[in-house]
Amino acid sequence: MKLFKSFLNYIFIFFFSIILIELIVRILIFIPTNVNAFKFGFNQNIVFDVVDLSKFQINISDPKRTKTNKIMSNKKIEPKEFSNIWAFGGSTTYGYNCNDSSSWVEELMKINVKIKIENFAFNGADSDRLLSLLNINIEKKEIPDAIFWASKFNMYNILTKSEYKNKKIMNYDFTNTKKNKFFFNIKQLDKTLKSYLLFYNLFDAILFRIGLIKNTTIKKEISNKDIEMMVKNFEINTNNAIELAKFNGVKEFYLISLFTKFNFSKENAYQFNLYKKYIKEAENLHSGFVKVIDLESDMSSIKEKEDLYLCNGIHQYLAGNIYQANQINEIFLKSSLLTKID
Repeated sequence: MKLFKSFLNYIFIFFFSIILIELIVRILIFIPTNVNAFKFGFNQNIVFDVVDLSKFQINISDPKRTKTNKIMSNKKIEPKEFSNIWAFGGSTTYGYNCNDSSSWVEELMKINVKIKIENFAFNGADSDRLLSLLNINIEKKEIPDAIFWASKFNMYNILTKSEYKNKKIMNYDFTNTKKNKFFFNIKQLDKTLKSYLLFYNLFDAILFRIGLIKNTTIKKEISNKDIEMMVKNFEINTNNAIELAKFNGVKEFYLISLFTKFNFSKENAYQFNLYKKYIKEAENLHSGFVKVIDLESDMSSIKEKEDLYLCNGIHQYLAGNIYQANQINEIFLKSSLLTKID
């Protein structure tokens, strides 16, 4: 009997500790975020994502909110002398990945003094994390006039994620995720715990960031289905970013394709063909709001200067950043209704 009572006491202490830790974590997360910290688990639409632990950038939001409350403003855009723009992307937009470099964002502001760009890009960023970053900042800061979305190169990150942002929608497991379940996914409770406990999600993110959980090396051979679903995840995230921007009063949304000197493999060619098809569809669907800046539409003109512009397949030297900034500025001035042209 004594043993049974001790067992019950241990069970009680265990569950009480779990509840207490969860409550403390929710309070801590609520302080820099919003009330969704207390709705997580009860409302299955609420998503939680850690973008950057060092900066405590945490997104916890309800994606359905922007869809059900979608509003489209028909208000005419008046030209402005000065435009505030947010840029999102990976290492190619963050910059400084080659010697003697900067970023095309910085060079663009030097060329066009009528725009101010806040650069939210970071190395390795994919559309999952960029959408979360947009969610975080659009709730806290003054809404920008336009968004530059240059999230083209890191789609492959999803191939090793067991729990990516749109898994519930897509209901698909990528081939390589089987290798990435060593610590938590070996437990059958993993998915359930991640659906209801914020502290478990936070613990998982911490272990991943410090390297105890690692992405596996991506196989060279991936199926066409993997590629299709990889691009589909990008599409869903980008569509959500477009809807979120529109809902909050952003006036223009630019899908930017930076150039590269890839010798496309079959997989790369298939991926980017699907990507180009999508951005064209998005531009047509959101005519006047979504605009495409595709710097790969005429690669022949820079073929002889690739080694001057790029230090590897995608990262730019200073000359490459200046070239891309000039190209983007030229297209932006022609297509945007935000900035007056003298």
